[in-house]
Amino acid sequence: MIQRMRKSIWVAVPVLCALLLTSCNSGKEQEQEDGRSVSVATVGETAYTDTLNLSGNVVLIETANLSFKLDGKLKDVYVREGDSVEMGEKVAELSMDDYSLQVRAAQAQVRAADAQYSTAKLQANTDVPSKIAQAKAQLELTQKTYDRVKSLCDAQVVSQSDLDEIAAKLTADFEIYQQALEGKNMATAQLEAAAAQKDQATVAADKAVKDLKDTTLNSPMRGVILKKLMNGGETAAAGYPVVVIGRTDEVYIEIGVPDERINEMKQGQTAEVSVYGIKRTFQGSVSEIGALADSNTRTFTVKINVKNPDGLLKPGMIANVTIHTGSQRAVLIPLDSVLQRADGSVVFVYDSVNKTVKRKVITTGEICGSSIEILSGLEFGEQIVTEGQFLLYDGDVVQLAEEVKP
Repeated sequence: MIQRMRKSIWVAVPVLCALLLTSCNSGKEQEQEDGRSVSVATVGETAYTDTLNLSGNVVLIETANLSFKLDGKLKDVYVREGDSVEMGEKVAELSMDDYSLQVRAAQAQVRAADAQYSTAKLQANTDVPSKIAQAKAQLELTQKTYDRVKSLCDAQVVSQSDLDEIAAKLTADFEIYQQALEGKNMATAQLEAAAAQKDQATVAADKAVKDLKDTTLNSPMRGVILKKLMNGGETAAAGYPVVVIGRTDEVYIEIGVPDERINEMKQGQTAEVSVYGIKRTFQGSVSEIGALADSNTRTFTVKINVKNPDGLLKPGMIANVTIHTGSQRAVLIPLDSVLQRADGSVVFVYDSVNKTVKRKVITTGEICGSSIEILSGLEFGEQIVTEGQFLLYDGDVVQLAEEVKP
């Protein structure tokens, strides 16, 4: 029984192989008769956005070295490298003891000068005018007495000695009146000097108050601490940086544009920015276009401003930039439809009448995503093979994929 089954199996195998070979040969003959299955696309002009892809460095738009305007001992530095700070936030502080004493001393000088000014003002506006008025009244009274005595003397009613006595008194009263007038000038000068001293003391006090205020170092911008150069307890010299801060809410990407593309750059052009390791694309715009090529790289510096509210873009990062230089019209075909051969770039053009393909050498231009620009070699309306082209030869019979029966 087992031997009969084995014999049947060996007989069945050749029969099955024969059937398979017959089926395969039939399929090949059918494929050769109908042609290979291909897909085609019609050549035409297409509108597209021209782009320029370059790499550049992330650069901070604004940085600042923060330093004190005064010399002093650092009480403390309240930030660390990498800390985010707001505008006006306290960054560091000097010891205020000496400057507080200077404020109190200056304010005492203001009070003293104010008192001197008040005294001088009282004398100039009250005492001196009163003395002048008294001296003038006395002079006028003596003048009247002199006039009366002189008349009596002329009438020989009184003696010459009586007239001489009154004349001497008139001279003395006149001198007193002149001294009173001179006292007015002196009082005015003293008042002006007291006013100047008061102003000088006020200015000194204002400076002392400002110096005390300047013992606190505040951030002039919203940003990040890039470097911390000093620590609490150290002596800080006026103008010497304590920390370096950078504005991070907006950065720019600095790229080098070759001379053949620089004239395509326009301020305000949109750009897309991406950085390795950050899973998002940033939007930017061209803000500055250099007018002088770098002597080493022969490229022009172009800056792309990018909003960076989350601070993800760090200075020194390498960014990939795609600038949209404008809309263009060109002949574009699928990139995969172009084959690279020894004689150049090749496509297969479909002849709908003969249902054959013709091999054509073409000249290509820019690559635009999954398409490529055709500069020459194709005419509008021609149909090129976009699928199934890899096994084709010039003159092959083909069948469009949509015509292939299931």
